[in-house]
Amino acid sequence: MTRLICVSSGKGGVGKTTVTANLGAALTNFGADTIVLDANLTNPNLGFHIGIPLYPTTLHDVLKGDAHITEAMYIHDSGLRVVPAGLSVEDLRDTTPDNLSDVLLDAVGEPDFVLVDSAAGLGQESVSAIEASDEVLVVTNPNLPAVTDALKTVDIAEETGTKVTGVVLNKIKDHDAELSKEEVESMIGYEVMMEIPEHQKVEEALAKKKPVVHHAPDHHVSERFNVIASDVAGIEYEPQIGGKGIISRLLDKFT
Repeated sequence: MTRLICVSSGKGGVGKTTVTANLGAALTNFGADTIVLDANLTNPNLGFHIGIPLYPTTLHDVLKGDAHITEAMYIHDSGLRVVPAGLSVEDLRDTTPDNLSDVLLDAVGEPDFVLVDSAAGLGQESVSAIEASDEVLVVTNPNLPAVTDALKTVDIAEETGTKVTGVVLNKIKDHDAELSKEEVESMIGYEVMMEIPEHQKVEEALAKKKPVVHHAPDHHVSERFNVIASDVAGIEYEPQIGGKGIISRLLDKFT
């Protein structure tokens, strides 16, 4: 059964798209048939993270009714499927997220996961993405403004009946002014699935238009994304933060 998971934040700049790209790549590495979809209609950049920046057909065309979602789907060398959004101002004309739910339903059935990279903020684009999904994975940073906005995202998810899968605490710099994992969990009310440090390897990967799990697969940052993917997919995994993880046993159909 396909799981529709919205990756949302409530605030821009927290690393939501980085999490979407790397979670999708890690799930694909584990053998899960995965699609990542850029639902940030005004400022899309998921394609840059995966190395598919230019494309003739996009989610904007699908939302306008000019194409089926399969026509806007591109297959990465790793097997990860990507549905990018258009980059031009022209793409914004006559495009709304109102029928995003119907578009996502057209993708349901074959893949194991569809990860929806929502727009930043709490406008109609992001709300529509949350409403159209079965679950929401909340990405935030260890500071008060980011966590406060993440809490608003959680409130919207609960109001719309979308399950909150958990929280990813991203861009940790490890200084005293940051909120701790326990403080973030207390404020948001959900478990922090993983803490991801701010690291040069992530910036290097973006410059090379690759998820960091492809750019530096043995790095501890990549390992953390593998752990998130194993938790989401229900895979038993033996992480070795700082080294290469070992898949000990698969609990579900992914092989």
